[in-house]
Amino acid sequence: MRALTGILYRQVVKRILFLFSADSVHEFFLKTGRLFGRSGLVSGLIRALWRYDDPILEQSILGLKFKNPIGLSAGFDYNGDLVNLMPAVGFGFNTVGTLTHEAYAGNPAPMLGRLPKSRSLLVNKGFKNEGVTKVLSRIGDSTGDSVCGVSVGSTNKAYQSFDEMVDDIVAGFHDAEKFNSFDYYELNISCPNLTNLANLKEKLALPSGLAKALEKLSELNIKRPVFIKMPLERTVEEMTELAEVARPFAFIKGLVFSNLAKDRTNPAFDKEEIARAGAGNFSGKPVEAGSNDALRHIYAKFGNRFVLIGVGGVFDAADAYKKIRLGASLVQLITGMVYVGPQQIGVINQGLAELLRRDGYRSVGEAVGTLTRGGGSCIVALRVFSRGLA
Repeated sequence: MRALTGILYRQVVKRILFLFSADSVHEFFLKTGRLFGRSGLVSGLIRALWRYDDPILEQSILGLKFKNPIGLSAGFDYNGDLVNLMPAVGFGFNTVGTLTHEAYAGNPAPMLGRLPKSRSLLVNKGFKNEGVTKVLSRIGDSTGDSVCGVSVGSTNKAYQSFDEMVDDIVAGFHDAEKFNSFDYYELNISCPNLTNLANLKEKLALPSGLAKALEKLSELNIKRPVFIKMPLERTVEEMTELAEVARPFAFIKGLVFSNLAKDRTNPAFDKEEIARAGAGNFSGKPVEAGSNDALRHIYAKFGNRFVLIGVGGVFDAADAYKKIRLGASLVQLITGMVYVGPQQIGVINQGLAELLRRDGYRSVGEAVGTLTRGGGSCIVALRVFSRGLA
């Protein structure tokens, strides 16, 4: 049924949706998804049609039980409208937000755009959301049967100083700590669409700025795991330096690689599409190579310290599997779902289970980092040999 749904989506539904602006389609899906999530009948039907479960995909990470490693990245469900529906679609986890201490209306429209030849989305929301307290109050304690996270960042306004901006982020975390409706945090230090922060000399995504922010956050005594959403277009040395800053802070449990692409000379772009693109930055395939490189290098150096989440350019099971074997314990996506359809989450999970069994792994956790560590072929060879002896 997933295959049939995919054909219907690509050949009919997507063609109709793409006649309308990306902003209006996104809002339509959020409203529709909120209604569907409230209906046990509808969400149950979606689950039966699309979701794929398999014990080989299950993991326990940081005390959280993930039914599968495929998650919805921050940026799509920015007001928590879909927390009850995403498990039915097939996601093992999802991230709400990015949320801010104060509500923010977002950047001037259009906030979204499509680059289909580049398999990318232009994103220029600037953390549009209703604010931490309002969103988490509405979610309540019901987040379905999957792991749910909350991304927190700074409001896109003109702060008078860097310290004022950090205090605003800390206030967002402080407000979020009052709620039990989620399982982990993402600290978004790297969104390139926060144009009103350009006047600040210090930056969150620089070592000195990150150190200040983490020092202040450490005073909250946060118990839930915190992941840092990392920038994309940095050298290995720069990424390593940021990770070194985070290393001593025990409440920082993981890193997310990576945020949006800014470089419009990226070879993944179709030249005509990128020439027509408006204000904003880019998701999807232009993020993939940089994300994968970062996963490889950071896992090699910090694999025993941080849990890594890979995001960027995940359209099928092979894309997700590569990120896992480079060092990602979990994988996030948005753009692949937009272009291929929501049934693709189940398709990816089924394909991932098949790839794991093909290569002799007993669980998805066994495959994490095997391309970086170089141990994958040895594991497979030993399994094949042992089966032969049996």
